[in-house]
Amino acid sequence: MAEKMRFKSVAEAAAFLAVDDTVKNLVQDEIDNSQIVNNLLRLRLRKGVSQKELSKSMGCDSSKISRMEAGNDLQLKIGDISQYASALGVQMNLVFEDTTLPVAEQIKCSVFSIHEKLEQLVGLAKQVDGDETIINAINSFYKEVLFNFLVRFADSHGRLRVASWSTKSPLSNARNQRDLHNEEEPVSEAQTETL
Repeated sequence: MAEKMRFKSVAEAAAFLAVDDTVKNLVQDEIDNSQIVNNLLRLRLRKGVSQKELSKSMGCDSSKISRMEAGNDLQLKIGDISQYASALGVQMNLVFEDTTLPVAEQIKCSVFSIHEKLEQLVGLAKQVDGDETIINAINSFYKEVLFNFLVRFADSHGRLRVASWSTKSPLSNARNQRDLHNEEEPVSEAQTETL
């Protein structure tokens, strides 16, 4: 009986079937260059909208939708992406991250971005105007986000300290290791109830 083959990716399976490793790279490139297309298609299908219905909303021919979904990200135009998302009732956000900034500035930008998203939740809470179930769910979510942020921050901070030890003197390395072992435990979820 033939042994079942297990592949780690579609690209790997394609390379096996074509008996050519270059096919793997070509397929992987196509997958990598189709992230936006795949997200758009997934959105449309999740909303149960046909290509014909979407083309009506966009004011175009359904063949345009077909070409967009059959192509890759490099073939898309930003205006078409925006129009597609808008026709599905989905807000599109474009994020630019400057990786040439110093690490501290990149961290600040990330924190500000998180703050903006949490402020959007505040706006949603105001829109429900007294719906206790939704307000309680948002409050619970805030506590969960805060708890998870604190836990992950403590973990990241510890790894950052370990990474910085290699650039310090042996004496300060020993002091940092001693301090790391004496740090307090992260805040538990129950403790966030008082926040």
